[in-house]
Amino acid sequence: MSDFSGMEELLQDFLQESSELLDDVDSKLLMLEQSPHNHGLLNDIFRGFHTIKGGAGFLNASELVTLCHLTENLFDRLRNDQLALDAVIMDAILAATSEVRHMFGALSQNTQPSPAPLSITQVLEAILEGKSLAKAAPSPPSAPPGPDWNALFAALTAGTPPSEPSPPIVHPAQDESTVNAPSPNVNPPPDVPDVPQEIKSYGRRATDSLANSSPSGRRESENVKENTIRVDTERLDQVLNLSGEIGLTKNRLNQLRSDILLGKQDVNTLRALDEAVNQLDMLVVSLQNSVMKTRMQPIGRLFKKFPRLARDLARQLNKEVELVLVGEETEIDKTMIEDLNDPLVHLIRNAVDHGVELPAERTGSGKPVKSLIHLQARQIGDHINIIIADDGKGMDPEAIRAKAIAKGLISPEVASSLDETQCLELIFLPGFSTKEQISSVSGRGVGMDVVKTNIKKLNGNVTIRSEVGKGSELTISLPLTLAILPVLMVRIGTQSFAVPLSLVREIIALEHSPIQHVGGKTTLVVRGEILPMVSLAQLLHWEESNQAHTGVLMQVENQSFILSVDGFDGHDDVVIKSLDTFRPNGVAGVTMSSDGEIVLILDIKELFGLTGGGVSH
Repeated sequence: MSDFSGMEELLQDFLQESSELLDDVDSKLLMLEQSPHNHGLLNDIFRGFHTIKGGAGFLNASELVTLCHLTENLFDRLRNDQLALDAVIMDAILAATSEVRHMFGALSQNTQPSPAPLSITQVLEAILEGKSLAKAAPSPPSAPPGPDWNALFAALTAGTPPSEPSPPIVHPAQDESTVNAPSPNVNPPPDVPDVPQEIKSYGRRATDSLANSSPSGRRESENVKENTIRVDTERLDQVLNLSGEIGLTKNRLNQLRSDILLGKQDVNTLRALDEAVNQLDMLVVSLQNSVMKTRMQPIGRLFKKFPRLARDLARQLNKEVELVLVGEETEIDKTMIEDLNDPLVHLIRNAVDHGVELPAERTGSGKPVKSLIHLQARQIGDHINIIIADDGKGMDPEAIRAKAIAKGLISPEVASSLDETQCLELIFLPGFSTKEQISSVSGRGVGMDVVKTNIKKLNGNVTIRSEVGKGSELTISLPLTLAILPVLMVRIGTQSFAVPLSLVREIIALEHSPIQHVGGKTTLVVRGEILPMVSLAQLLHWEESNQAHTGVLMQVENQSFILSVDGFDGHDDVVIKSLDTFRPNGVAGVTMSSDGEIVLILDIKELFGLTGGGVSH
């Protein structure tokens, strides 16, 4: 039987609210690291742990209560100036927050969490007892940054008699006279030798936990999707009002239907019917938009966990990195937020590991020691652009080309025909990696492949810009929502297809247009611009109907071309139905036309990818 039988709804509410609180605590901890005397931040973090502890107590999660209580007491000392925050205390606090997140993972599986590792609780208790918190001599440059947890733990927990005091562990920022001698009253538990390694590796565990968790704090490996969403009551009121108006219009239509069936078909009745149908059409569109807004969530709830991820990873790699967030208030479909987790984790890891140089390299290049990585979201039309930009060493297209050839991912002949942008895009090939050695962070050649695959599933695309010595910028472009898509309905013979309206620039009548053949390729001159023309039937490998009378001027990324079709049936906002079990290449999904026919929604970008660019043929 579940440990939370009869409390499932309460548990889910606790996990959602507490995970958001913990994300906020993580963000404020990084701010506190830059401003250690900010009492406003200290009070906020204290209240966050206090709230989590209260909810855990109601669920009888005693181990979580214990850990939160220790951390809460530590912040109470800090905010009352009984302790001074330094790097060692901050590392201990971050280890505690990582363990709290790990405990949330156990709770999401309906099991009580295990006790926190002794390495965390012993250090927190020792800090509260006023023992030496300082670090020994600075680590050599080749060693990872952060405290020497072996020495620290031994100093905090060893029961050394006063007559034989242990040498004090002094933090570089502290004076030796301010360091208290270890208390002789604390005896190490029997398994103390195994504990330091646990806390020494907490940074990697924290990074992995953050990387593998959804915005709600649950681990993706558990395949648990959030099935709840917080909606502003104002948006729900709008949906309710529109529903009421649709109800009134429905009653009006029913009355008009009865009148017409009774033979009342005068001009006024028919005009009233037309007005009622138009009114219903506008109300349904408004209702669709309002319902879609209820699904929209600020992307900041995903973004705010990444500064901690970047910080912990940078410390492992002996680098100084700050992740700057921009556009956190930008809204995106809630279902896409969770699916963006893995791609963004890989991109931020790559930026810290591959893009950012070590401090000595940055200094030698005349750059600041601390690298800035910008994570930005902004809405452009009906799309969201997410940009990850660093000021690191950039990517060398020639080096990437050579590495892809060396790994056998492409032939030398194909490689020689690629321009700089296409060379950069080779990093998305499965198995590509510029790392010579595999580490816990990278080198297996799966990261960027995952990014490309997951973004394509969201009907988006990724572009790269990079300059050697200056840095790199990757842009993810996504539709605002995956549920409703404006499309243009086109025909081949009697079969209808839908193409995304966002790619359509213009409709052209081909009968009166100057079609030319240049180098064996069909082109069309549009206002002095020579554009390639390709048949949709050819793209789909259908038999040519020789009835193509309409050209659709399309813009796909940086390419403009004419798509020739037999005709078009106007545009519409369609509800996309995904093809989960079977999705043919070049098909984004299906929808249903007004007369009940199933219509394929074409993925134009993928169709051109299948034909090696399409327009060049």
